[in-house]
Amino acid sequence: MKFKKKDSVKITLKDNSYEVLIGKDVLKKSNKKIFSTIKDAKKIFIISDTNIKKFHLNKILKNIPKNFVVKVLIIAPGEKEKNIKTINKALNFLLKNKISRNDAILAIGGGVVGDISGFLSSVALRGVQLIHFPTTLLAQVDSSIGGKTGVNSFYGKNLIGTFYQPNIVICDTTFLSTLPKRELISGYAEVIKYSIIYDKKFFTWLNKNVEKIINKNEREIIRLIKRSVEIKKQYIVKDEKDIKNKRAILNLGHTFAHSLEKSTNYSKNLLHGEAVSIGICMASKLSLILGFLSLNNYEKIKNIFLNFGLPIDLNFLKKFRISKNQIINNMIYDKKNLSGRLNFILCKDIGNAFVYNKIKRISVEKSIS
Repeated sequence: MKFKKKDSVKITLKDNSYEVLIGKDVLKKSNKKIFSTIKDAKKIFIISDTNIKKFHLNKILKNIPKNFVVKVLIIAPGEKEKNIKTINKALNFLLKNKISRNDAILAIGGGVVGDISGFLSSVALRGVQLIHFPTTLLAQVDSSIGGKTGVNSFYGKNLIGTFYQPNIVICDTTFLSTLPKRELISGYAEVIKYSIIYDKKFFTWLNKNVEKIINKNEREIIRLIKRSVEIKKQYIVKDEKDIKNKRAILNLGHTFAHSLEKSTNYSKNLLHGEAVSIGICMASKLSLILGFLSLNNYEKIKNIFLNFGLPIDLNFLKKFRISKNQIINNMIYDKKNLSGRLNFILCKDIGNAFVYNKIKRISVEKSIS
């Protein structure tokens, strides 16, 4: 992987291709390019949260060209805000300020802000322009890429949503500097996931460079963001709207993870990346139980998460006293399920994942620990 301080990945789709810009100070260095993607807009509607307002909003506002009228909506941070109530509040804000179909929403924040903003962009006036400005590692490598939008319901996570691609995505590593260490480490779970489903060499590289990555080495952070986006691109291009069961591979561990998040009522004691880390370890154990994955590779998968300081089992959630039945029952509403069958993403090897649904409940129970 050749290092560049500023890089990009082109997401080439049939109708809505766009670029992902990656690097330090991208907002400042690529300002004209970014805002040229919404040249017909007169207004920019910023959706962000209180954390971004505190650390970054003023800097971002200074970099928005003066020809745009800017309106700002600040929401509370956290997964609990990702609901229809927040959507209604935001839609009223957009309509009250006379948004037009040429105008743009600028999503500045982590995965919650991005998911809400993407959904808003798709339903407001049946579609307005969208720029994603992810400020967490998890959002930069995963949730801002690919066009999935969504909010949570009583029955589970991201069950209400649309597919809606942005005009451009800006992954500016400058904004990772104020990210709490736990949030940053949480983002590595999605990075590790990409290596497990697609790229064994990337898995080895991540293991070799743990210390540099944890210490926020700029070169390594930009490399891992770019490689993660490149891998996700492979699945988006083949199955943009998740109808061919190919894009589902990107959800390795997420059947368990989403169930765990619901079981904890989307508590701040379990970040999404932490749930994904535990979920991937459970999915890997299920792969081992079913005879698809070797014990050696199962141990390697667990160890890489441990090396990055991520949880691997329910010991991390002792205070919640979550039962196996609760976890399995929550899976009934998982989006990947087809024709009443639970769909799991399993592993045959590091770098080789697949979809499988011929699984008995007892095997799932054994994988939960």
